[in-house]
Amino acid sequence: MKHIYFLFLAFFLSSLVRAQTPDSVIREPKIGAVLRTVRERDVAGDSAKEILQVETTKGKKFDAIRVRFSIYKDKKPVYTDSWKASGYFDPKDKLPDSIKWKRLRRIITYFFSNQNFTPSAEENLSSMLERLKPGDIKLASPEADELASSPHTIFAVYAGRDNLYGLTYIESKKKFLKVWRN
Repeated sequence: MKHIYFLFLAFFLSSLVRAQTPDSVIREPKIGAVLRTVRERDVAGDSAKEILQVETTKGKKFDAIRVRFSIYKDKKPVYTDSWKASGYFDPKDKLPDSIKWKRLRRIITYFFSNQNFTPSAEENLSSMLERLKPGDIKLASPEADELASSPHTIFAVYAGRDNLYGLTYIESKKKFLKVWRN
């Protein structure tokens, strides 16, 4: 009986040690490494998928890191934006860079989640603008008429705690425009 107990204890302890050792295949990226997420999706409504990419720049300190968001069509950039990674955090917070880095990594990983893409038919522009600030598309403009007359995908871009906006492709302008912003 002692031998069975000893074998069980040895097996349990070895399993516990293996569970606590980091996986050699998946490594935690060091602070300042480049984080990148890429997704293919038809956001222009032309049945051709665009490449959406969000990535960080390298930086030795967290405050030096920038986030770049780009949309590519036929391998050419058709929309780009960038912001400081520190914009995701309140300046009053005294979080260590390691915590900010882990949170930034989660934000970058889930940047293109399905819930960030909504069809324009879910809510009309005037009701959106009752609770949000207008972006590049104004009420009663040709762009607003185009948005209302055909289906569009609006992508919610989370570019920091004070910088959230909805982006859609307007065919008549041949470019992406901000529908709303916070």
